[in-house]
Amino acid sequence: MRAIDTRATLEYYYLLNQKIYIMPLDEIQRILKTIQIKKHILIVTRQNPSPDAIASSLGLRQLLKKIGKKADIVIYYNQYYSVCDSCAFLPGHKDIQNALLKNKNLLLEFDIKDADIRGLTYKLKNGKLSIRLFTDNANLQLGQPSVKQDQYPYDLIVALGCTDLESLGMLYDEHAEFFYHTPIVNIDHSPENEHFGELNLVEMTATATAEILFMFAEALGKNLLDEKISTCLLTGIIHESRSFQKGAITPRSLAIASELMSLGADRGLIIQNLFHNKEINTLQLWGRVLSGLSVDQNNEIAYSVISEKDFLETKTREKNLHIIADDFFQSAPKAKIAALLFFVDGYLNALVHTHEPSIDLRKSLARFSARGSASFVECHLYTKKEKQAIELIQSAVLWE
Repeated sequence: MRAIDTRATLEYYYLLNQKIYIMPLDEIQRILKTIQIKKHILIVTRQNPSPDAIASSLGLRQLLKKIGKKADIVIYYNQYYSVCDSCAFLPGHKDIQNALLKNKNLLLEFDIKDADIRGLTYKLKNGKLSIRLFTDNANLQLGQPSVKQDQYPYDLIVALGCTDLESLGMLYDEHAEFFYHTPIVNIDHSPENEHFGELNLVEMTATATAEILFMFAEALGKNLLDEKISTCLLTGIIHESRSFQKGAITPRSLAIASELMSLGADRGLIIQNLFHNKEINTLQLWGRVLSGLSVDQNNEIAYSVISEKDFLETKTREKNLHIIADDFFQSAPKAKIAALLFFVDGYLNALVHTHEPSIDLRKSLARFSARGSASFVECHLYTKKEKQAIELIQSAVLWE
C-alpha cells in the first residue's frame, strides 16, 4: 500500500491493486493539521447508530491514541438501547460513554487595565481563598470577578456518520452551545450530509464511513493501522456492504477490505458477530415481525406491529427490536417506506426507514418527535390504534 501525491493542491491519490482513487488532499491536510494542535478530542455519531458508525468511532479513537491524543467516544442512546451489541467484540467498545465528560473547574475573570502582573500565589485558609498578585503598579485596581464554569475538556469534535448535528439527538440538544463554540470535523459518506463542520470530509462514493477513515489513517501516518484498528474498519465496511452483497460496492472498497485483512483484520470474527450472533429470543421476535408483515394496497408502506404480548412471550424488549431492525429494513418488500411499530407505556412508537432520497423522514415526522436522520427515525405516534398509526405515518410522509 502506498500513498502518492502528484498534484499537492488538487488531489490525493491512493494506489490500491494498481488502481488509483482520488480524495481531496487540501481537506485531509487541514484536518491533519487541526488534529495535531488539539489535545482532547470528542468523537460523536448519531443517536442509536449503525455498526459502521460505532466501528469507525472505535477505530478513530485508537488511531488518535497512537499519535498521543486523548479521545473519548460519546453516543447518546435511550434506556432501552445498548450501543449495538453486535459490535461488543470490538476493542474499546466498553469505553463508549453515554454522556459528555464535564470539568468541575471554575474560572475567575477580573477586568484589569494597564496592569503589569509578574506573577501570583494563592492559599486556602479558614474557608477563604486568598490570591496575591505581584505587580509594579501601586494603584492597581481589580473589577468585580466573573465566575464561569469551565465545563468541557474537549477542544475538537469529530462527527462520524452524521448527516447533521440534529441526528446526534439529545447529546446535541442538551449541549448545543458547546457544539456551537467548538470546532467540528465532519466525516461521512452519505449524500444527505449537510456539511455542517468547519472541516468536512464527505466522500459519497465510499461504501462506508470506515472506508474514508482507512484513507485518512494512511494520510495520518505509516504503520498506524494494526490488527485492532483494521478489524474495526473492516467491520464498518462489511456491515454497510452487507458482506459485499450490495450492488453499490466499488473496486476501491474491495481493495481496502483486502488490505485490512492483510493487516490482520479477522473477517470470520466480524461475520460471526454481525450476522450470526442473535439470541434465541431475538430470533423468536424476528419470526413474529415477519409473520405480522403487511403491505398497503399501493405498495407504499411495508410494516409490522409488535404487541406488548409479543415482547412478553419472547422475553424481549425494545433493545431486541433495534437489533433486528436493520435486517427488516434491508429485506422488507420494495416499498417507499418500511416501519416497525411497537408499544411503549401503552402507546405506539415506530422505527421508520426509507430508501427514497426524496423523502426526509425526520422532517416529515417532526411533529411525532422524530429522532434520527432523513432516511431512518424513531418516533412517538401518540395513539394506541394500529390502523391510525399507519395512517399517521402515510399521511405525514407520503400524502403531505
